[in-house]
Amino acid sequence: MSTERTSWTSLSTIQKIALGLGIPASATVAYILYRRYRESREERLTFVGEDDIEIEMRVPQEAVKFIIGRQGANIKQLRKQTGARIDVDTEDVGDERVLLISGFPVQGEVARRFVLSVRPPEPKLPVTKNQRGHYYYQDL
Repeated sequence: MSTERTSWTSLSTIQKIALGLGIPASATVAYILYRRYRESREERLTFVGEDDIEIEMRVPQEAVKFIIGRQGANIKQLRKQTGARIDVDTEDVGDERVLLISGFPVQGEVARRFVLSVRPPEPKLPVTKNQRGHYYYQDL
């Protein structure tokens, strides 16, 4: 303990002032440099998905009922999972309907991919067995 007192007491007044000012000054300089570094990094960051987008899709009429589901169950689940707003236009455009998807880009893309993945089931062809035991397809 006596060496600590002697080292401090052995310093001149000017050295004590310089030491007293030097430590806070170096901390201040380090803080300023850190802030500049952080601000320069923030300028380079681009935030994807800040703005809403709107996707308009034309969907075959027969696929719309599978997208909506029984009592709207499928479309409600899709809205809940993606967070996107999904609206089905009430007007038919030929044999298609217009689907409007809006939200953040990620939400819209997930909803769009789901809609593209929906396929109506293939129609079942009636199969009949003849007298000889052979099966054949009937014409519709």
